[in-house]
Amino acid sequence: MTTARPARFVSRAVQPSTGQAPPAGICPEALVLLAGYRLPDRTMAALRRMITLRQLAAARVIVGADNCSGDLARALLAATPASQRADDPRGRQSDRHRARLLSGMEKGLAHMQETVRSLTPSYHDDLYCLALAASFVRGWMRDDVVAAWLQSHAPGAAAALGQLVSASETATAPKRRMKLPYAPATQAAYRKRR
Repeated sequence: MTTARPARFVSRAVQPSTGQAPPAGICPEALVLLAGYRLPDRTMAALRRMITLRQLAAARVIVGADNCSGDLARALLAATPASQRADDPRGRQSDRHRARLLSGMEKGLAHMQETVRSLTPSYHDDLYCLALAASFVRGWMRDDVVAAWLQSHAPGAAAALGQLVSASETATAPKRRMKLPYAPATQAAYRKRR
């Protein structure tokens, strides 16, 4: 049996190397962003072929994707406009259509990373509030008095909440109940053992 290994495209350094000189041709700001990564030769070669501002933008995409592979770096190089390449002053590029497509993909990836960065701080709080609200609704709908009052005063809301409770109690497999630590059956069994 084989053991699981981390993804091959992510190569983190165990310890930062202090005795080595920084790679030539890559701007210091990009190196600061890429600190902690062991960069493959293909990644460094692709970054060297970009101007300083483009190196910084590419380093942000690489760090945001947590992928320092040579394939991603070469795709970023292919998406680099001729004016931002340092390797050929004539601006040699293979195919404008493919470069435009790669550039669009890079912009989409950068936009997605920015969206994730803006949503991440409130994600856990929202998830906690959602779980707490679902627990309250589940408890209210199990109470016969509350369910009867809700049915008499707001039958549409009672039906919607009833569907919500039944959907939340059913796992991904059809008609299989979720085993939650705060479900009444679990609590009753726990009390019987004590």
